[in-house]
Amino acid sequence: MTAATATAAHVRNETRLLLREPAALIFGAVLPLAAIIVMAVIPAAREANPDFGGFSVVQVYQPTIVLFATSVLGLTVMPAILGGYRQQGILRRLRTTPAPAGALLAALFIVIAAVGLLVSALLVVVPAIAGAGLPANLGWFVLAAVLSLLAFLGLGTVLASVVPSPAAASGIGNVVAAIMWFASGLWLPRVAFPDWLVTLTDLTPGGAATQAMLNATLGVPPSGEPFVVLAVWTALAAALAVRTFRWE
Repeated sequence: MTAATATAAHVRNETRLLLREPAALIFGAVLPLAAIIVMAVIPAAREANPDFGGFSVVQVYQPTIVLFATSVLGLTVMPAILGGYRQQGILRRLRTTPAPAGALLAALFIVIAAVGLLVSALLVVVPAIAGAGLPANLGWFVLAAVLSLLAFLGLGTVLASVVPSPAAASGIGNVVAAIMWFASGLWLPRVAFPDWLVTLTDLTPGGAATQAMLNATLGVPPSGEPFVVLAVWTALAAALAVRTFRWE
């Protein structure tokens, strides 16, 4: 069996499993979509607000909600699925089959990344349909969202590898995700951060991704720093995932 054939078979299987038991996606997909829909249908949230520098509430919080969705999918859903497969011995049995051992891992990346991209796209399109408009620099916004998703998927794979229990991996993933949410300004807007905290959170995937997406949304000329930070985190996560991942 070729790697492509095995990966395609795993993609179909993982897609069926997620559709059969979609509860794992509620927190990372349904809640962010519900939040942006509620926000977008409120006329005042779509209008320019002087407290937000003349931009609307939807424009300011859209990057944070996208970050919330991608971080949950990467840091909690990915570890829970992989950890469960390892605990049940599924990964160990796969190594004895003709299928390439990495096919399942590749398939999970593809399926969860596809969900993350779809959710992120809806989080951008729904407000636009409601009249809030698209990000001024849509290309830079998309790049930042994709890099953050890849970084979180890589970190989620590392968590699933180094933490033996799927429940523990998911729990630790929630803690890491909460730190990313804070860095993104989910609970306290980043404009209220002191300078030292802005500098610190800009070095995290959450802070860098949100700042890059916010700049793109508001039409601020793109800065290379957030994208460098995201690229470094993505590369580090991928390298750690390759070095630490265990099939048993």
